[in-house]
Amino acid sequence: MIVFPRLLSDLLDQIAPSRAAHLALDFTQHVLDLERAETAEPVLDACLGFVAAAHEAIDLGEAHTRYVRARERLSEVGMRWEGHRYDVAKGAELVLRAARVGTERLEDRAAGRGPSTPLHCLDVARELQAEAGRWYAKHAPAEADERLVARGARWEEARWQVQHVMLLVRRAS
Repeated sequence: MIVFPRLLSDLLDQIAPSRAAHLALDFTQHVLDLERAETAEPVLDACLGFVAAAHEAIDLGEAHTRYVRARERLSEVGMRWEGHRYDVAKGAELVLRAARVGTERLEDRAAGRGPSTPLHCLDVARELQAEAGRWYAKHAPAEADERLVARGARWEEARWQVQHVMLLVRRAS
């Protein structure tokens, strides 16, 4: 039996760090597409702009001006006041976390800080699997067992992630 989450872990262990950084952003883009209708337009636009800028920053190996501006814009539109605290819109939170896989060291270097503890692409992938599960459970028909719906959605998201990794590896060969 193929266990997609385990296969994904094995595949990501063999991927170069820069490719894993791009994959984390791709995985997030996939979930953003799923939640597109429920994401406020300025947040979605800022998320997509930041994803593109983060891809460029990873390729260039530096937190360039476009990246910094896109991050600032995402922070501005992604923050909202909830009761007595600020809350980051879900899409913005997912994108910022995914971008950490490849850009945190770039930001540390640009700010003159020592290196942070790196975030692994697999952590982001698992978080996005859980997010897909929550989304599908929330949108399940009333008579459906939400736990089964969420489990199936997590499995399907892991399957998509494995297929995406394999497609990219095949293209690079």
